[in-house]
Parts: sequence; C-alpha cells; structure tokens
Amino acid sequence: MQQRAIPARRFEPPASSLQPPPYVEPLLLVAALLTIAVGGLSMRLGPRWPRRLFFRAPGGVIIHHTATGGHVEGKRVDAALIATWHERRGFSAEYRGGTYHIGYHYVILPDGNLERGRPDWMLGAHVRGYNDYLGICLVGNFDAAANPGGAQQPAEPTREQLDTLVRLLKDLMVKYRLRPGDIYQHCDLAATACPGDRFPMKEVLRRLEQR
Repeated sequence: MQQRAIPARRFEPPASSLQPPPYVEPLLLVAALLTIAVGGLSMRLGPRWPRRLFFRAPGGVIIHHTATGGHVEGKRVDAALIATWHERRGFSAEYRGGTYHIGYHYVILPDGNLERGRPDWMLGAHVRGYNDYLGICLVGNFDAAANPGGAQQPAEPTREQLDTLVRLLKDLMVKYRLRPGDIYQHCDLAATACPGDRFPMKEVLRRLEQR
C-alpha cells in the first residue's frame, strides 16, 4: 500500500511575536523629540549650548580689529558705522524684539571708549562656528602686511584701547567664569590675519593673569 506524503508545514510565528516590545515606540518618540530639542538649542544658543544653558556663559571671547583706519571716507569708524557695513553683508538678526546689524558684541575706539554692539546673550556674527563666543573689535589696522606703512591709523592698539580691553575682559571673566585660556584672537580660530601681528596678545594675557 503506497503511503501519501504529508507536506511539511511552514512555521509561522504568532502575530504577537512580530510586534516590537511596547516600550520601543515611546523610546523612539523620546529620541526624536530630544534630537529636535538639541537642534533647536544649537540654532538658538550655538554649538556649545550646554555651557550657555546650564552655566549661562558664552563659549569664550574672540578679539578682532576693523582692518581700517580710525576714519573711512571722512566718517569715524565706530559701532554705528560698522553696523551699516554688516547690514550690507547680511549680518542683521532679531533678538527679543530688536534688530541688530552689527556682528560684534563690543567695539573699542582708539581713544579707549567702549561701545556696545549686540547683547551678550545674542549670537554674534563674527567667526563661523564660534558665534556663541563674544566678539570684541578694536578700531584700527594692526596687520603689518595689509598696513605696512601705517597709513591706516592706529596701526597698533593704542594704550587706551588696551586698557579698556583688559578691563572689559576682566569683567567678562568674572561675570561668566572664563579663564585667560578662553580668550582668543580671530586668527586662532579661522584662516585670517585678524587682529594682525601688531596686536600684543601676549601682553593682554599677561595682564589678565595678573588679576
């Protein structure tokens, strides 16, 4: 008597085993929300947002020069004039109901007068990737290659500028718990000569360390 072959049954797991564990979807949702939140904080506070969020402090301070003389086309170079330059370059941004065109947070004039630019808590527009740092700009062209004969004055920071800069840096260091190692020149963070080889960074750091 010939036996009939019994076809093999394909194993099919129960439908319940195909479903992810119940805790997976909430975890994915939390991860997505965290990603969105971190992205938003980075856009609002900069790449070093934990420092600004938890310690209420900028990443550091970056020093610039205007790479101009104290007057351009008969106009005194100050925060207001720099703001017009930066507005043309598209640096304008809104912050807490106000519009700011200048990308720096502070400007120091040759006579030592200090002018405010953007508020400290507003991201700057002065170094790509480091705009969560405060930007301080001294009026003058301190680069020997770009201003070899010193036609653009001041060709090096004036004593009044340096005194104001050191006082400002000391205040910011106390206010935001910064160290001398948190103070940079523009050229330390980007391919530029700013603030020029005539800028006495070593002197500034020495005076800060003597505080």
